[in-house]
Amino acid sequence: MSDDLTLPLFWLAPGAPPLEVDFGCHRGAFLLGMATLYPSRNFLGIERQSTRVESCNVRIQRHGLANALAIRGESRDALCTTLPDACVSTLHISFPDPWPKRRHAKRRLITREFLAEVARVLRQNGSLRLMTDDADYFAEMRWLSSEGWREIPWADGVERATTTFEKTFRALGTRPFQLALEPVPACQPQQRSM
Repeated sequence: MSDDLTLPLFWLAPGAPPLEVDFGCHRGAFLLGMATLYPSRNFLGIERQSTRVESCNVRIQRHGLANALAIRGESRDALCTTLPDACVSTLHISFPDPWPKRRHAKRRLITREFLAEVARVLRQNGSLRLMTDDADYFAEMRWLSSEGWREIPWADGVERATTTFEKTFRALGTRPFQLALEPVPACQPQQRSM
């Protein structure tokens, strides 16, 4: 399978079904689960490791899911080079590497620059859904999103597949930290709701 896969252009055409992105899709459990639950939506997985992308796409083909695809991408650059403005309805980021050592914290995915790219690719009324098991990283995510974003309820009545990491942590009795956000249009004041 090729490492050069790109987002199908018809997924971006006017009137195309909603596009959801699983950023850091790992081996694709969440991606495949969501594509199975919602055949009328498109699901793009972005993963930095080629072997995981290939494995994920093999599973997608095996399950006959025409509404799912995984592509290779690195960090913020993947959003910059893969996704045009206002094309994503929901962007999911589950358990990004917390880089817990202070000297490594600069490697964290969630930064103000990354959040600006996320805001760029989200459609009007689009949302960002973050999940982590790391309390310090979660606090940083909330702090970084305190400007230009508003919290929305995590429980929104939509059924979602469970990620592999989420299953593991819940089996150990750990409840992940969850944060759902939407960008605040420049002319509107922020409101926090939970």
